[in-house]
Amino acid sequence: MNTSDVIPSTARLSEVNPRAIARYKEMRSLVMPASGVDVATCETVLAMQLAVRGYEVPFKIHAMRALAESMTLKELEGLLLAGVGVSLLASEAARALDWLREAHEELTLQDKNETSP
Repeated sequence: MNTSDVIPSTARLSEVNPRAIARYKEMRSLVMPASGVDVATCETVLAMQLAVRGYEVPFKIHAMRALAESMTLKELEGLLLAGVGVSLLASEAARALDWLREAHEELTLQDKNETSP
């Protein structure tokens, strides 16, 4: 599933309570990126947390941000495997690896489309 195929949860929640989501976004801007930590690391941590929770689209969004910020596919794959037996079952890590590949492919396509005349 591509990230563009899904309405962002904040957009959906904003339909019901736009002021609350505006405050949520304000709060997020105050904590992200974490003080003294680069954006790539913050996005990577968020992606790994979402993998553990099993949230495909949010995982892909944050993995794509980490990739765009300088993380490599190999680094993210290694971090997913580091969680096997601790926070991820082998099947969950395999699923997250599939999501990571899909996110990488989607980001690569976006980059190609943005640079094409």
